[in-house]
This record gives sequence, structure tokens and C-alpha cells, in this order.
Amino acid sequence: MIPLPLRQIWRIAAPASLCSLSLFSSPLSLAADASTEAEVRQLHERLLARDKAIADLQERVSELERRINDEKPRPASAKRRAAVKAPEPAPVSAPPVASAPVSTASGPGAFEVDQLAAERALERTLTAEGALLLPAKGLEIEPYFTYKRSVSDGPTLVQEGDTIAVRSFELRRNEFDLGVRARFGLPYDSQIEFDLPYRSVDQSLVIPSGLSAFNESSNTGSSLGDVKLGIAKTLLRESDWRPDLVGRLTWDTDTGDTLDQGVALGIGFNELRASLTALKRQDPVAFTASLAYSTSFEKDGVEPGDEISLLLGASLAASPGTSLSLALAQSFSSETRINGQKAPGSDQVSSSLLIGASSIVGRQTLFSLTGIVGLTDDAPDYGVNLALPIRF
Repeated sequence: MIPLPLRQIWRIAAPASLCSLSLFSSPLSLAADASTEAEVRQLHERLLARDKAIADLQERVSELERRINDEKPRPASAKRRAAVKAPEPAPVSAPPVASAPVSTASGPGAFEVDQLAAERALERTLTAEGALLLPAKGLEIEPYFTYKRSVSDGPTLVQEGDTIAVRSFELRRNEFDLGVRARFGLPYDSQIEFDLPYRSVDQSLVIPSGLSAFNESSNTGSSLGDVKLGIAKTLLRESDWRPDLVGRLTWDTDTGDTLDQGVALGIGFNELRASLTALKRQDPVAFTASLAYSTSFEKDGVEPGDEISLLLGASLAASPGTSLSLALAQSFSSETRINGQKAPGSDQVSSSLLIGASSIVGRQTLFSLTGIVGLTDDAPDYGVNLALPIRF
């Protein structure tokens, strides 16, 4: 064999070597390409997940900003625009206060008392007593009935044969007053008042006859009562220690008869009465005090004595619909003048205890019951007053 030059040998061997190298390196290149492609795919998936997380965060931030903006007060113009764009349904209106029940009937004898009626029995009672006045244009009509029983006695001389003795006579009176009062509220914390009464008196006089017998005579007299006209005004309003103070001026006319069927009716004189009534509230209790002075004018030679009256009372709101009251009424009358001369022993001191209860029986109606207990000889022995103030 003839040896070939080295260059020729390289030329022959090089292509074969390159082919061998290319054959041996091709699987490695393919593996590298596959690995790179997997890494790229994973990186792409991670980028997509990151973008999604960023989008979620942006959506949450936007939601929070929207809520904050909704909670902030907006100007009127923005509110009007919002109302035009998205009108909200009108809210359901609440029922009027007057029809909202304070207490619901739940048992035998129970009845509903609404808030208008719960102007409360206490205020209604104080208005009927004159310690509070009606608002302007307020009207209250009060039918009433009063019964009083009194028994008085005194010494008298009797003679039987040659014997003269001192015995006692007895005068029994049952007085009935039936009438209607009206109150009408005026501006400037004032009101006018009107009273139209009717009086009937059943009287029995028991006088001794001789030393042991008695004679009894009975008569009944009646008449239209003395019509009363009055005006009242609130002078002070309660504040701190100061009470409410109401001033009142009343003209008692002489429309009634002084006598009928021989029975003295105790009316029929012109009288002028001025009073001050103080009210102090300490809920649920109200304290009242009233001082009055009245003077009578002469008629047919008779002039009743002037009178000073004092009333101290307390009322308790037992519930919104019921109140209880207790009062002491005292009056001092000077002597009566007959033809200008004082009648000895005609002065009087009358004292009575008043025990009352009032209850709401309807939206506008109050029922009042007052018992009267006489404490002195000049006062009625006992009595009762029924009233039914109706407010319009």
C-alpha cells in the first residue's frame, strides 16, 4: 500500500468525522430545546397567574373606593343627579302619632288609650281645676253634677205650760247642682270661661214642739243658677324653682233666685272674684295652690260678707290614663250685712277635704269623680261631684 499525504488523509477523514459528530450531537440538542420550551411554558403560566392576581387586587381596591365614596356626604347637586339616575322607592310613612297606641287592650275591662288621649289624665285634670289653660282655639265642654248634704242645728227656746226649756232645731239640706262649663283658648296664653248652672235644694226643718215632740216641714226650691263669666291668663311659666302662675278674674252674675218656696238657695248675688293659681310639677306629681278673694254686692238690703279662699292640693299620675288627687279647701267669710248692719254670728269658716280620681274614657273625654268630706260645722257634711270634660 502506498501511503497518502496527510492533507489528503484529512480531506478524506474530515467529512466522515463531521458526520459522526453531527450524528452524535443531534439528540443532545433536541433535549436542550425541549427543556427550554417547558421552562418558557412554566414562566408564561406564572405570568398569567400574576396578571390575574393583580386584576383581582385592582378590583378589590375599586370596590373599597366605591364604598368609601358612597359613605361620604355628597353635595345637593350630586344627590339630585343620583336621584334622577336611580330613584329610590318612597319610604313607608309611619302612622300619625295620634293613632299610635300607648297601651293595648289585653284583658277584661281594658281599653286602648292613644297618645292624644294621653295628653294624659293628669294634664286634663289640671286643666279642669284651672291650673292649666287650653291652647289657642282649643275648646272644652264640661257637663257636671254636684250633690252636697248638710245638717246644721242650733238652740231654740220652747215652752210647755209654765216650763221653758232650751232645745235644738235641725236643718237638713240636700243641694243639687247640674250644669255645663265651657273653656275656649285664646292667644297669648289666655282663655275665656263660661258656667251655666241650675240649682235645686230639698230642705227639711225639724223644730221641737213642746218638751218632747217635733214638727217637720219640707220644701223644695229650684232656680237657674248664677251664670259665671271669666277670663284667665298664664302669668308665669315654670322654670327651676318658679311654678306656673295663672291669674283669673270671674264675674258671678245674679241670674239666680235667692229664695224659692221659702227655701234659701244661696245664690242670686253679683260677685266679683279674683284668684291666683300656682302649679309646680315633679312628675308624676303636680302640686297646686290657689288663693282667691271675692266680694259680693248688695241686693234687696242684703250684702253677703267678703270671702277669702285657699286651696292646697296634689295630683298623682297613676298611669297615662288615670290620675288621683287630694286637696284641702278652706274659706273664710266675713259677716253678712242686712240694711247696712252686721248680722252677728253670720261669719263662717268652711273647710273640706277633696278626694278625686280622673280617667280617660275616650280620645277626647275625661271622666272625673270627686268626693267631698266636710271638716267644719259650716261646711257640707259630705258630697260628690261628677264631671265629663270633652275636648274639641
